[in-house]
Amino acid sequence: MHPINTFFALPFLLLTCAQLAWADSVYLDTMVAEEIVISTDAISGDHVVEIQSQVEGEVSGRGGTTPQYVENSQAMQSLPFHQEVLEAANTTALAPALIHAVITVESKHNPKALSKKGAYGLMQLMPATAKHYGLTGLKKANHQQNIMVGARYLKELVVLFDGNLELALAAYNAGPATIKKYHNQIPPFQETKLYVPKVLKWYRKYSS
Repeated sequence: MHPINTFFALPFLLLTCAQLAWADSVYLDTMVAEEIVISTDAISGDHVVEIQSQVEGEVSGRGGTTPQYVENSQAMQSLPFHQEVLEAANTTALAPALIHAVITVESKHNPKALSKKGAYGLMQLMPATAKHYGLTGLKKANHQQNIMVGARYLKELVVLFDGNLELALAAYNAGPATIKKYHNQIPPFQETKLYVPKVLKWYRKYSS
């Protein structure tokens, strides 16, 4: 079981459901107002909500199996590069809606977007970040590679900040060292303070 504080309930629940997607169902016990208990074991009660898995099957990989996401959002199905996003989601266990949300805010789905700081492509990768994940020649890389590296980096940040999606997104924008510098708080930069809620807004929209 995984107890969580309801302050971060929405983003954390979506991430947790993605990570537990290999289970047939996930059960949420909301009996305690300040805490939600998540379990893959069947539990019952008036305060229990069952969420069935989003998976349609499983994809084998060197690390075992990864969830195969179903295209369950009309808002996402019409977006560019949706198949590439689904592939990255299956590899990283991030929700496709989250990856699309980051792409929307970072580049507006423009594969040739280039920032003044040198970030490039759909996920606005910096050359050093791309190189860290083995991607050289950033501007020559295809869309699938850009999305995959960005998703792997975001997943690493989610793990680094113990599932705190707000901090992971802030780190994607400002860098993990900056978040650590401000004692695991969103830094007082206007860009970052606006960036996090923008991504979460699109995340909710694509998840609906």
